Formats: sequence, C-alpha cells, structure tokens
Amino acid sequence: MRYVELTRAPCNQTLEVMAVNGDVNWEKRFESMGIRKGRRIRKIADQPFGGPVVIEVDCSKISLGRNIAAKIEVEVLAPPAA
Repeated sequence: MRYVELTRAPCNQTLEVMAVNGDVNWEKRFESMGIRKGRRIRKIADQPFGGPVVIEVDCSKISLGRNIAAKIEVEVLAPPAA
C-alpha cells in the first residue's frame, strides 16, 4: 500500500508512522513528541479551514499545524475485527 500524508489520512483510524520528512531538527522534534517510524498513532480530528490536525500518541493528544502534519507519512491499518 502507498503511504499517505497525515493530513490526508482518515480520522478515528489506527495509523502507523512510516516516514518523517524534513531535516534532522524536525526528526528530533517529532521524536520528542513520540512520533517516529513504526509508532502507532490515531488521528482524532482534522479541523476545517486549514486548522490543525489532532493526533493521539500514547494517550497524549497533540495538535499539529497542517504544514507540520504533512511531513509525516502514515499507513492506514485495518480496523480491529469486531
């Protein structure tokens, strides 16, 4: 499956971080927030009119600007079986 930017991923789905694009400083910033390759996150909200993207990482909610969220590539994981 092709990876998608976090800004284009569906809400309320489990996502796996596949790549973090940007320079070393951005990688360190994302790492400090718990966002790194292989980490599972959940996109909670996608605010309208160019607003932020809200994700959940280890029970913490993080709000990211759209330009920043676009640097994160994710894979949408299959929803858990009911």
